[in-house]
Amino acid sequence: MKEHIMKTKDEKPALQIALGQIDVQAGRPDINSQRVINESIAAAKRGVDVIVFPEMCISGYLIGDWFNSNAFAEDVERHNWRIVKALAEYDIVVIFGTFGIDKTKKNENGWYRKYNAAYVAQKGKLIANDADLPYAMKSLMPNYRIFDDSRYFYDLRKLATERRKKLKELLAPFTVVINGFEYKLGVMLCEDMWDLDYVQKPARILKGNGAEILINLSCSNWSWRKNAKRHKVVRDLIALVKLPFVYVNSVGCQNNGKNFIPFDGSSTIYNADGEIVAICDMYQDIVKDVLLSDTLPPITPVERDDVEEMFMAITEDTLGFLRSSAVRHSGKVIIGLSGGADSMLSAAFFVHLLGPDRVILVNMPMEGYNSEKTIELAQKGADNLGVELRSVPINDMVWAEAKAAGIAEGSPAFKTLMATVRFQVLKSIAALEGAIIINNGNKTELAFGYATLNGDMRGYFAPWMDALKGEVYQLADYMNRRIFKRKVIPDELIYKDDEDYLAPMDELTKDGTGNREDPFDYGRMHADGSFEVGYHDAMIRSFMEARVEPAWFLEHYKAGTLEAQMLLPKGKIDAVLARLHPDFEGSAVERFVFDLEQKYKMFQAGIHKRVQSIPGAHFSRSSFGWDFREYMPVMASYDLSQDLPVYYTQAYHELKDELLAA
Repeated sequence: MKEHIMKTKDEKPALQIALGQIDVQAGRPDINSQRVINESIAAAKRGVDVIVFPEMCISGYLIGDWFNSNAFAEDVERHNWRIVKALAEYDIVVIFGTFGIDKTKKNENGWYRKYNAAYVAQKGKLIANDADLPYAMKSLMPNYRIFDDSRYFYDLRKLATERRKKLKELLAPFTVVINGFEYKLGVMLCEDMWDLDYVQKPARILKGNGAEILINLSCSNWSWRKNAKRHKVVRDLIALVKLPFVYVNSVGCQNNGKNFIPFDGSSTIYNADGEIVAICDMYQDIVKDVLLSDTLPPITPVERDDVEEMFMAITEDTLGFLRSSAVRHSGKVIIGLSGGADSMLSAAFFVHLLGPDRVILVNMPMEGYNSEKTIELAQKGADNLGVELRSVPINDMVWAEAKAAGIAEGSPAFKTLMATVRFQVLKSIAALEGAIIINNGNKTELAFGYATLNGDMRGYFAPWMDALKGEVYQLADYMNRRIFKRKVIPDELIYKDDEDYLAPMDELTKDGTGNREDPFDYGRMHADGSFEVGYHDAMIRSFMEARVEPAWFLEHYKAGTLEAQMLLPKGKIDAVLARLHPDFEGSAVERFVFDLEQKYKMFQAGIHKRVQSIPGAHFSRSSFGWDFREYMPVMASYDLSQDLPVYYTQAYHELKDELLAA
């Protein structure tokens, strides 16, 4: 029950607000609406004045073109009204995210007009805002990364233009009466608070129209250091409006068919000074009651390091995939355990999630290609995890298919053949066991196309698809230290300062016939838990998160600022490239340009593989799939003897000429 507060003529009592941080089931308005009803009734009985639920908590946010189904839209509308009517006997104000429909008009795509909306309901009635709109409508539409709001929704800015009004004439607070007092609630939807790059400023408009408190309903996914950025954005906003701010976010996992996306919650209340006075823990499905009084003391949120938050996000994504209706299996997963860091991380991760009895580990050696060391490490890791390691040599299968197809040993086709045969083995065992195949690939391999399309790029789900190779090492270290609290993943696969460290290799090159190590700098993990970022991992992050082109690298290399820009220690790049290209004949500058063009060509050439890749976890600031959207460049002609169609800007050519001429 809330604390009794004496009412006075001059001072309204503080509101008891419930943060409804719930796990939204995308595409299930029946389940979600019942949850809202149940939690609202329970909160009313506890004496809560206002309960707030996340954006799109009735339909789910990431449901693709289900938004364009009129039957589904009408069903959501029925559930919206079911909530409103179910609470007719209660005084509590219920605010929930959904979409509103105007069947008399159409969206620009020809379907029912829909608004990304928040309903404000009390005593069985829908409360209109002070501008007489039936519900809060989202003003700012994110059309970047994984979001396509304008594909489905009509925003308040467009409606204002259509009615020949200014946005401030429609964006108004909701006046509600609680215990005989009026409160003006400024209700916003997610992007409306991220207004830095927009001309319109919804929070300031709401303050100007009389809002006494701002309430933001969000469905905001977690990505690297997202919450730190949000805290700053909200504090900067509060410094302008001087109002308390309530932020309510979803938890759980939703997907767009390609990316499984974590929603971390972290619902927060800030006071009028921008201080955090209440917060819900990450990924916790909870309804938290807070008495929003001026005397609430500031609190310090739980601090987690980047690797822990990344691990939590991947866990949420993976559990979301395993629960998805498209997956029909026995509850088992199958992993090709090569003896490398990626597959060993997969083995440990799924033993942690599912237990050893539901994890099948298979080692598939090829005589002369797999080293005794990797086979030994695979067995060691399986033993540490308490899982039987099945050994299925692929020699006979590879040679039989090579002979039938006329494939020569040592050729690129022979390498491809070994990788595809390994997947065939996993596929056959998976069919017998009713298991799903886990893909062990990481973001670095995916970025550079350093994987076989119908071999190690196949499977059902890729937990490390958004993790750079260096992050694989960090996650492996985290798994040992924090999850198992013992060394289940062998040190030789993680720590480069270990005297027995095994460098990453594809094991598709016969021992003694060429360099077997991977041609990338992945970074260095130390046994004390510290980590040095790798040059090529940082290169991928620059390509994808900063959206820079090769000319940017030349510009900063010329200025001597490239390592600082990439957060690398001084002198690292030349040292790394000297190690990776020991036989290169030329200057350090020429070697730098050679490596840059080599890796950029690999990045571009890998597009055709990436667009066919399987679903995976999403948690970085830019992920392959519906986030980092790619197309396949066309050739100038049909002459397949041409080099890869890699485009360099004119600025690149000029900078290259200047560098090489110096």
